[in-house]
Amino acid sequence: MKVKHFRVRVSGEHLQNDQDIINQFLTEITVEKTATNFISGMIDYWSVLVFYSAKTTKTKEPQEAEKVAILNYEELSQAEKNTLNSLKSWRSEKSITLGMPQYMICHNSELMTIAKMKPESVEDLKKIKGFGEQKIARYGLDILSLLQAS
Repeated sequence: MKVKHFRVRVSGEHLQNDQDIINQFLTEITVEKTATNFISGMIDYWSVLVFYSAKTTKTKEPQEAEKVAILNYEELSQAEKNTLNSLKSWRSEKSITLGMPQYMICHNSELMTIAKMKPESVEDLKKIKGFGEQKIARYGLDILSLLQAS
């Protein structure tokens, strides 16, 4: 198992760039464990340790070969944007409850994809890029319940 350290600065000008760097890294590896700590000082930031291993290649079923990801906010209708806002509120509350950064729960692209696709089952969630067994086990029922309520 390997480890990589990231600093996620909380200032607006750096936050998105720092998150993008982590997001890119996360697509290339298999996360084994994470640890976070908020560092307060001249520059406030989240210290993020990612314990990881090389991504293993599994033989995928044909229907699992391509996962869907919506990366452009402008692709969403107004109703989908409203759903996205509900999902972001849920993520924010979950972040506070769990004491972890929001991006560690779900990335914006994952929430946009959920808002666009409106999955109705765990099987539908599996088609979304970023949703594997662990994320579905942790947050899948919350997300499906939220979508059914809206």
